[in-house]
Amino acid sequence: MESPPTFGLLSSISQVSKSSHHQSLGSIQGRVNVRGRLTGAWGPLPNHFSEPVLGAVLVVGDQHITIEESEPGAFPELHNLLETEVVLIDALPGVWRDQPRLYLDGRSSCLGFDDTDAKTALDNITRLGLLRTRANVFGHVLSIGQRSGVRVDGKPWSMVSLMLWDGAHVAEVVAFGSSISQRLLALRPGDAISMTGVELGWRSGVLQLRIDNRKTRLETPLRQ
Repeated sequence: MESPPTFGLLSSISQVSKSSHHQSLGSIQGRVNVRGRLTGAWGPLPNHFSEPVLGAVLVVGDQHITIEESEPGAFPELHNLLETEVVLIDALPGVWRDQPRLYLDGRSSCLGFDDTDAKTALDNITRLGLLRTRANVFGHVLSIGQRSGVRVDGKPWSMVSLMLWDGAHVAEVVAFGSSISQRLLALRPGDAISMTGVELGWRSGVLQLRIDNRKTRLETPLRQ
């Protein structure tokens, strides 16, 4: 059962102490502009929340990256410029199953290479190899909850989510299936947690951190 955000905790947590290898939630790389050839359309197909979304592949030289709606209906025009050179503006970088991914929502744009706005965006292009997909963060748990269900293909799914506060910003942290550990299930509002190598994702344009049991190290250095 999900616990509501416990905002009263903020008055009892005077500050969040983090080491030099942690970064603030507010400093994590957000929207980027990228260019390439849009191809490989797919969907709607279930994402990791079992929601039907559109997807495609952006090809840049010998590199490629999956493009996906951040949630159903977030970017319905994704397939409009297939097999052409495009510039994606305000895309959200993340990772899924150890592969970099870009998410698109209502603030994102997909423009033909010859579009005037696309040419302007070329001054601020991010190379695919420089996309930030993981982070090291520290904060306190505001709330935690669990969900489960069955995918459209009949496979069961489960998820744990919590809200993390680092003293200035809040982000959602989620774990799916085998990444749901006993340490994660034992967390309670007010607990401090440190995460190294947590994956970046996005929901409704808001930062979402995803725990991968193979790559993310989770510690609870202090229990409030």
